[in-house]
Amino acid sequence: MAHAEELFPVLSEEMLYEFLDEEPPTSVEALRQKLARSESRKSPDGSEHWLNWVVRNDLRQVVGYVQATVFPHGDTNVAYFIGSAHWGRGLAYRAVDEMLRILAVEFGVNAFLIRTERANGRSIRLAERLGFSPATPERSAQKGIAPNELLMQKAMP
Repeated sequence: MAHAEELFPVLSEEMLYEFLDEEPPTSVEALRQKLARSESRKSPDGSEHWLNWVVRNDLRQVVGYVQATVFPHGDTNVAYFIGSAHWGRGLAYRAVDEMLRILAVEFGVNAFLIRTERANGRSIRLAERLGFSPATPERSAQKGIAPNELLMQKAMP
């Protein structure tokens, strides 16, 4: 909740939602309420860790966020959201790479997943740069991946 005012201008950018099943926040208060739901850092039943980090540039300006859902069986879903004004500067790469390291060290995670639209070339290229590769059709089916989506995976040693 503490970052709602800083995040709002970044998360309000309509074009960033082209490949998402959600809409931009309508107000700082609406964003504050959305952020409050994940503030506990755990799912209501306590079985999942919900982790979020604000991403800042070298000037300490908020440029987006990275997040992870750590499931009890070991898989971890990874997501990233960076404002378009900051694309192409390596910020998403550095933020996700650091998040993966933290998750491996502090949570013992060794299996990471990224779910993206097949048409989202920017997201796919970032995942590939981070060492992710397409999951098998069987794994994708197991995770309920739609035909227009791609499941990317990465195992940490």
